[in-house]
Amino acid sequence: MEVPMMTLLRNKRIVHLGLMCMSAVLCFSVPVHAATIYVGNQASNSLSVIDSTTKEVTHTIPLSSKKPHNLVASLDGKHLYIANVGSHNVVVFDTVAKREVVSIPAGTKTHGVSVTPDGQYLYTANVGANTVSIISLAEQKVIDTIPVGKKPMLTVFSPDGHYAYVSNGGSADISVIDTWERQTVQDVFAGKDAMGISITPSGGELWVTEGGEDQVSVIDTATRTVVAEIALGKDTHGLAITSDGKLAAVANRGDDTVSLIDVRHRVPIVTIPVGKRPDIPVFSPDGKELYVTSRDTETVEVIELSTHTVVASIPVGKDPHGIVVIP
Repeated sequence: MEVPMMTLLRNKRIVHLGLMCMSAVLCFSVPVHAATIYVGNQASNSLSVIDSTTKEVTHTIPLSSKKPHNLVASLDGKHLYIANVGSHNVVVFDTVAKREVVSIPAGTKTHGVSVTPDGQYLYTANVGANTVSIISLAEQKVIDTIPVGKKPMLTVFSPDGHYAYVSNGGSADISVIDTWERQTVQDVFAGKDAMGISITPSGGELWVTEGGEDQVSVIDTATRTVVAEIALGKDTHGLAITSDGKLAAVANRGDDTVSLIDVRHRVPIVTIPVGKRPDIPVFSPDGKELYVTSRDTETVEVIELSTHTVVASIPVGKDPHGIVVIP
């Protein structure tokens, strides 16, 4: 039987529209994968877990150790390593099962913890011992201890893992550790109350906050000298740099603000009011948001980077400090 041309055209159009509808349904039905934010609450000895899309706490998990201070994720995101300044140890936390795996003794007042670029070791900054402990994740124990400056705070690594850089708040300098030899090879002057530290993606610069001088110092890693000082808000503390190396964020604890800085030009872009006593900033994986722990308001402030405004204030536990985001 011959089918009229108009019928064929009409049916073809229906099929075409149907395919478009199916395509739209498929596109809109694919769930957007939310990043997960983890926050250590010092005064309540707990971990808050936040969905980055809904901006809500999904879990509050009690921890066995005291004063969880700084956090870092494993390279695959399956574990958190939590430095506990009150119990002098590192807790390994399973992010899938949402439970503690093991507690590893470190140094006195374990303040900061970092993972080596190969994912095999942890370096802890022990503020009460003026040392850095090296923990083997395979052996789950300290395998070496390195003397550094006074009141070591945090550690970052060169991209190739050859050097570790430790901010020393008590001696106003950066200890440079040769990770192959496991010894300090140089102390580089930074500034009073050196604390927050980040390295640019190329490894060419260290950025260090100095709360006693209300600024950030930029250190050339090749010459190991300060090449710039950037004046910011009061009591500069935590610092983060985006994965593309274009933007830096600094928490100014003394005036309850966050400064955003153009890394290439070393110029502040904007200062944003946040909650009281902001401590640690961290960028979202897509670079669209900044999350900041505010200790005295017991919140995580969410800053939309396209508008430079706070779009959410998420209640967490008491005295929140360390924060990490896992995609």
